[in-house]
Amino acid sequence: MDKRVVQSIQYGFIDEKSPGVFGVKRLNLSWDFDEKGYEEAAEHREKAGVLTLKLGVMVAMADGNLDETEGNKLKEWIIKNIAPFEEQRKSELKSLFNDVLKSGFDGAKAGTLTITSIVNELNEVADKNAKYEAVELCFDVMAADGVADQAEIKAIRDIATKLGLDMDKINAMRDQRIVALDASATTNSSVESMLGISLDWDNDQVKKHLRKEFSKWNNRLNTLNPGPERDNAQRMLDSIAELRKKYG
Repeated sequence: MDKRVVQSIQYGFIDEKSPGVFGVKRLNLSWDFDEKGYEEAAEHREKAGVLTLKLGVMVAMADGNLDETEGNKLKEWIIKNIAPFEEQRKSELKSLFNDVLKSGFDGAKAGTLTITSIVNELNEVADKNAKYEAVELCFDVMAADGVADQAEIKAIRDIATKLGLDMDKINAMRDQRIVALDASATTNSSVESMLGISLDWDNDQVKKHLRKEFSKWNNRLNTLNPGPERDNAQRMLDSIAELRKKYG
C-alpha cells in the first residue's frame, strides 16, 4: 500500500524534520518595487501635508496679509488631518503643523518661501489625490474671508498649473467657492482671473471662453434656489456680460 505523507505549508514554511520532507533549500532574493513601501508612503504623506499647509499659507499671504478667517481655515485643516490618529501621534503632528504654520507665515512675509519651491517638492512626494487636496485647501483659504482676491486666485492657478492638474477639475472647485463669495466686491480684473482668462490670450480666445462661462453660469443659475448663492451666480453672469462688451 502506497503511504504518502501530506505536509502542510504555513506562511511559506514547513518543518524540515517532519516525515516526507526530503530536502529544503533557501534562496535570498531582493526585488525593487516601483510602488512606495509602507514606511516611505507614510513619510511622503506627512511631507505632502507639510507642503500643503505651506501652500495654504502662501495663498493667504498673496495679498500681503493673513486674515483671521484665513488663519482659522488653516487651523481647521490641521485639526481635520490629525483627527484620525492616536493621541501621541496626534500631539506630534499638531506640534509639527503649528510650527509649519508659523515658519510658513514668517517665510512668506520675508519672501524666502516661494510657491515654485514648494510645488517642486510636492511633485516629488505627492500622488494626484494629494495634489488636488492641496489645491482644495488653497481655494478654501481664498474663500475664507468671503472675497475673491485677484492675487490669491492667480496664485492658485499658478499652483494647479505647476502641479500638472486637470484645469476642468480645478475650475469646478473654483466655481463651488465662487457662489459663496461676496461677488459684489469683485472687480472686472478679479472676475477675469477667476474665469481663468490669461493675459496673453487674443480677443477671439477670450470671447470663446466667455461664451462657455456664460452658458455654464446661466445653467447653474437655473438650478440654484433663491438666496445669496443664486444672487452671486447672477452677479457672475452680469460681470461676464460686461467683459463680453469689453472684448467686443
